[in-house]
Amino acid sequence: MRNTPPELPTILIFATGGTIGMHDTGNGLEPDPGFLEILEERADRIASRYGYRARVNQLQPAIDSANADEETAPKIARALRARVGAMRASAVVVTHGTDTLAFTASRLAFELSGLGVPVVVTGSQFAHGVRPTDAFDNLQLAIRAVTQASPTAPVSVAFGGAILPAVRVTKSDAEALKAFRAERELGSNPLGLPGTPSEQALVRPAHARVLSVRFTPALAARDLLALASGEPAAMVLECYGSGNAPMTKPGMKDALKSISERMPVVAITQCANGSVDTDRYAVGRQLAAAGVTAGADLTIEAAIAKLGYLLDRGFSPTDIARLMPTNLIGECGATATQP
Repeated sequence: MRNTPPELPTILIFATGGTIGMHDTGNGLEPDPGFLEILEERADRIASRYGYRARVNQLQPAIDSANADEETAPKIARALRARVGAMRASAVVVTHGTDTLAFTASRLAFELSGLGVPVVVTGSQFAHGVRPTDAFDNLQLAIRAVTQASPTAPVSVAFGGAILPAVRVTKSDAEALKAFRAERELGSNPLGLPGTPSEQALVRPAHARVLSVRFTPALAARDLLALASGEPAAMVLECYGSGNAPMTKPGMKDALKSISERMPVVAITQCANGSVDTDRYAVGRQLAAAGVTAGADLTIEAAIAKLGYLLDRGFSPTDIARLMPTNLIGECGATATQP
């Protein structure tokens, strides 16, 4: 009697769109209708080297990552949870456009914590259909990473020869193959994600819009008020240095206080390294007194992802102010200070 060989564990390759799935038509890059077949053949060949098989699924509809919105990452997360269960997948690789890859990866890190299988996000600077391309080098790196990761590993990004933590990654180069960096170290001793206060929040028809604004010398109070008039659910302020803002500008204190009374407002630093400390300077204390929460050393991508995640799950403004500077899954490497 012939023995049937055991079925290989499955890696789910989830294609969402982006440059990696394009080819040059002579009139610029466009999505390649034959990409999924090419991706499955190449991914399965790579996966077999590590004792796995690959199966490709696609986000419907696939998107140019520049068109991602507040619904995109949660939609991807829902699809992955459903498919991992249905396919009994042992690992996941997500292909994504580079423009908003860091934003999606950061949100997936929160959404998929506890999924029970490793998840790695990748993409490419050059389309698979042009030469030279980094598409398949990055794909191989991602597949190798998920085959070697533990089931509880945090979501990572595989790109340009590096494996980077999703909650720390940012796109730093528009052209180079090493397009992403994670200068801030992964936070140690994370507490883990808190329980959801309301089960009803899990079935929200829409997801929270979190907007960001970067302080520059010309920014005025009326600019912040105009941004808030669009009724976002929360706001991230990219502040100078350790959390400073132009608080002596006409109307700035009142504008920030008014906005903070309507929505969570979180301050992060514009610097590539370092943390917000609103107790250090008088202007920082004034920022905190206006109701702004210090966001430790969160990246802009992680701050938006974390705020959106907490809002979507129904946490109160008081809880959000407590949780934003708290290291939950490695996104904070330092504790914020508030008076």
